[in-house]
Amino acid sequence: MAKGTTLTKDSNGARVVGNWVEGILERSIWTGYKTKGKSLLPITTYRCGKCGLLENYAEG
Repeated sequence: MAKGTTLTKDSNGARVVGNWVEGILERSIWTGYKTKGKSLLPITTYRCGKCGLLENYAEG
């Protein structure tokens, strides 16, 4: 498996790393979702070079 990262675009079109967020998210007018006080872990993605299978992990 080869290590990689899942990218997401923010509202300004910038590429950002996807994160795992603990618990149930509440909507926010300004940021989309409220994450204050929640654990945020970057998502690491592994890809199999033979079959293309992707596995995501929130390491940390």
